[in-house]
Amino acid sequence: MLGTDVIAAAPIPEEGLAKLADGPLELETERGQLSVSLESVGEPVRLGRDLLGEREARRADVKGKLIDNDTAIELDCSGVLHSRTTIDAEPALTRDATIILADGGLIFLATAKADAESPHGDEVSAAAISHPGGYVEFDEVLLSTEYDSSGRQRRATLELWPASEEIANLHGAGHVIAGCSAKVGGRAINTALFQWSFDGHLGMGRYEISSKLVAVPA
Repeated sequence: MLGTDVIAAAPIPEEGLAKLADGPLELETERGQLSVSLESVGEPVRLGRDLLGEREARRADVKGKLIDNDTAIELDCSGVLHSRTTIDAEPALTRDATIILADGGLIFLATAKADAESPHGDEVSAAAISHPGGYVEFDEVLLSTEYDSSGRQRRATLELWPASEEIANLHGAGHVIAGCSAKVGGRAINTALFQWSFDGHLGMGRYEISSKLVAVPA
C-alpha cells in the first residue's frame, strides 16, 4: 500500500548497501530503534554501464517495528535492497532512483557524469523495470529535475523508452515527500522520498543525487 506518512529518508552510505540481505535488521536512531525482517520478492533488477559500475535493486517485504520516542509503529510494507560495486573513476555527479509501483513492479535507474558541468547529453544512463520472469531494460532515459533554492530535488519528470516491444514507453512525474542531506566520503548527497505517477499509476521511492565536494583553496 502506498501512503504519505514518512518517518525518515537516508542516503546510501559510501560503501553502498551490499551488506543488507534477507534476514533481521536492527538500527538505533536518535529517537528510538528500528527492528525489521527483510525478505526479497521476485528477481533482482541489474544495471551496468561505464561510470555506473554494476548495480542491483531487489524489492523486499519489510515487517517489524519502529520505536519513535514513546510511540511504537508496526511496519508491514515494501522496501528495496540495493547493492553496487565500486569503480576506479568516480563520477562527478550521479543520480539514482528506485520506484515501487502500486502493482508491485519496480523501476530502477541510474545516471552519471564524469564532469558535473558537461552537457546533459554526455550523461551515462541505464534503467529497467521488473517484468514477470525478470526485467526489461530501457534504451533511453530522460530524467529532468527541478531544485529548490538550496539545490535539493523537489520535482522531476521521467521518460523511458524500452529496448523491447514487450512494454510501452513510460512517462511520469514525481514530487518530494521528505528528504535529507549529508556529506559522506568527500561527496554531497541529497536523498529524497518521491511520490510518482506514471500515466495514472502511482509509485513511490528514493531519488538520490550525489556530487563530489569541491575543494576550497586555503
